[in-house]
Amino acid sequence: MIARRLSTTFSIQSSPTYINALCRGGVVLLCSHLEGYIEDLGTLAIERIELNLLAKKSMSSGFRYHLSRDMIDDFSKMTDPTRIAKKIDDFLVRDGHIWDSSSNFVAPLPPQVFVSNFATPRHEDIRRFFARFGFQDFQRSLARRLQGNYDVCRNMVDNIVDQRNKIAHGDQLTAGTPTDLQDMLKYLRLYCRNLDSIVADWFKGKGCPIR
Repeated sequence: MIARRLSTTFSIQSSPTYINALCRGGVVLLCSHLEGYIEDLGTLAIERIELNLLAKKSMSSGFRYHLSRDMIDDFSKMTDPTRIAKKIDDFLVRDGHIWDSSSNFVAPLPPQVFVSNFATPRHEDIRRFFARFGFQDFQRSLARRLQGNYDVCRNMVDNIVDQRNKIAHGDQLTAGTPTDLQDMLKYLRLYCRNLDSIVADWFKGKGCPIR
């Protein structure tokens, strides 16, 4: 890593500003990669649900809401009957196949709506994200998979997000070392690798393999 190379090439006194900037940038990138990975995994799952013509009852009762959340939430803000009627027409055109009486998902599903409000990838936010599909045992499954590494991985994920938020809000006191960043990367990889396995296993059990 660049920050580690700087810290060994130059004395820590001569290049602290550069090393600090690189480490702060590394934290921001790690957080962005985690957020993007979760969104991509959710998008892949939705695409496979459609591809496998999965039964609607296989997903949670809230799954369809999150596919149509943008339009459904708009209804609560409207009072004009004409606008409401037009919105319902648009809703039926776009998402009618999601809400009709058919037993299976048989048409394209909009993953961009489903993932659009996922932006803070703390562990609890990630757990809630997969609960949208119906994976209520996510936390227990991940803890069982990670065993003794569960707490340190979970805490590291939250720590990365907290540091990213402080950096984004201009906190100049948030700093780290290349070693800190290396530890973040190590445990984030471990977290994501095991998360991927349990999510894949859950979907496979639903008759919808994603890996």
